[in-house]
Amino acid sequence: TMRAKQMLATMSHEIRSPLSGVVGMADILSTTRLDQEQRQFLNVMISSGDLVLQLINDILDLSKVESGVMKLEATKFRPREVVKHVLQTAAASLKKFLTLEGNITEDVPIEVVG
Repeated sequence: TMRAKQMLATMSHEIRSPLSGVVGMADILSTTRLDQEQRQFLNVMISSGDLVLQLINDILDLSKVESGVMKLEATKFRPREVVKHVLQTAAASLKKFLTLEGNITEDVPIEVVG
């Protein structure tokens, strides 16, 4: 199990560098003239890249937590923004197949700690 975790951490680390380059170049591309559809596609690309980078960072952080190098801490986040972001990203990639809608009830707090 430990060997598999080390391999996953190594792979995650190796994937992060080129992906950071792709996201960085997409950010640079976003400063150029694009039509509305191109800008929408680019925003999905940047958003998806950021999500994958965050996932990779989370995997690396988990390996640090399990090895005792890092301690977990609680942090504030906004659930509505997280859900909105996930729906926008998923809807853009599923646009050809289905319509994706979401509803967040009023009793969901604006900010929580997790």
